[in-house]
Amino acid sequence: MKKSVVYAVLIVLVGGYAAVHALRKRGRPAVWPAGSEMTLVVPWRAGGAGDMMARQLARYWAGELGTDIAIVNIEGGATLDGTEYFLAQPADGTVLYAGTQMYFSAGAVLRGGDFSMDDVAILNIQQFDPVTVTVHEDSPHRSLQELVAEIRARPGELRCGLIHGGSPHVASETFRQRLGLEYQDVPFDSGNGYRTALLGKTVDFIFSSANGDAAIRDRARVLAVADEHRSVIWPEAPTFNQALGATDFPVLGSARFIAVRSEVEKNYPERYAVLLQTYQRAFENPDYVNFRATTRESAVSAYRGPEQSARMNRALHVLLELYSPPVEKKLPETP
Repeated sequence: MKKSVVYAVLIVLVGGYAAVHALRKRGRPAVWPAGSEMTLVVPWRAGGAGDMMARQLARYWAGELGTDIAIVNIEGGATLDGTEYFLAQPADGTVLYAGTQMYFSAGAVLRGGDFSMDDVAILNIQQFDPVTVTVHEDSPHRSLQELVAEIRARPGELRCGLIHGGSPHVASETFRQRLGLEYQDVPFDSGNGYRTALLGKTVDFIFSSANGDAAIRDRARVLAVADEHRSVIWPEAPTFNQALGATDFPVLGSARFIAVRSEVEKNYPERYAVLLQTYQRAFENPDYVNFRATTRESAVSAYRGPEQSARMNRALHVLLELYSPPVEKKLPETP
């Protein structure tokens, strides 16, 4: 598998002696070689929604596993480079992956990545973060209808920040095609990139995600959410169907998941079972539950388990395949 960028790797260790001591008291069987450490690969730069989910989970998961977890950020290609890096690591259960669907499938379907859904075993889709359309707080557009009117009055002039190949991109294309709109796509490689552009007013609006946009809450305004109901995170924003007076705008979002190589489940069933059990305990840790409630992540978080997660993953993959024009493997960070 070819790499399109030089990898920037940031490793942060979480866990520690207290976590190990707590695990030893539980008497968990040792199914890894003594001294083994875990690595969690995040295919985004540090600081984004997917990275923050992984880091907070790792704090509690390390305690359940009784070992440190190293967070390794491999950014580039809208998760393609991190995915390829992860799939090149040993398939022994010591390397975990914090992916995002539809970007995962887009890496193979749209960007030519040498992998498929069958290469990973998803433990859980932890977050389903619905797509948003978001403007700067100083924007004259107070509603989605006002933004639509402006786009129609100035066809091809307004600039939209997004990442090609993900759920926000599919939502943007649906929005564009159903309403017959013309605007410029400004592609970025991460949510941090297009949110920074929005705050710098180099794009007029972004197709993004509800929880991801919470980081810029005091400087941005969400005009609509691609979900069945209003978001707890942005309760003032209507759904796309409410805003457009429609009934058929699809529910779309970023599905952030935790996975291992598929060979782990087949070749190391005891390790796979321990990972699944300790992950669920970490997710249900009262301190972690309280943290998610405080940050409002509970609105987009759930423990679904492997079977339901696999069904969701397959459905999102099929939806992406319906939208199949190729995109560049490496996208610019700035307009």
